[in-house]
Amino acid sequence: MSRAAFLAATDGLIEAGDAIVAEPDWDRFRVWLIDSDALLERVWGRMDRYHLAWLNVGRGSAPPGSSLDDAGTRRFIAEVASGKLAVLRTMRTSVERQGWTLLSDDDAENHPTEESG
Repeated sequence: MSRAAFLAATDGLIEAGDAIVAEPDWDRFRVWLIDSDALLERVWGRMDRYHLAWLNVGRGSAPPGSSLDDAGTRRFIAEVASGKLAVLRTMRTSVERQGWTLLSDDDAENHPTEESG
């Protein structure tokens, strides 16, 4: 994957995530989580490397296993999406400014060197 492709894919995920925070929807949220996890795993590695703070996103004060009403579900979706958006934005900024060894250099990808013979 090129740096430009990663940045474009991340921009799309950020846009979709912002829409989910603005109007929480369970089905769109689930697809967005799967898509964002797939991109992050491809570039940064398995999700088991997430910091403990990310794992605690979305945990409210209610006892584990408690049912959520519609308003609680919407709050949960918005909170988790907001946390993941912060991760996506941070990673995007890092790649934009500093690059990443697992991404190809866009210039080399678009302008291959000629072999001399």
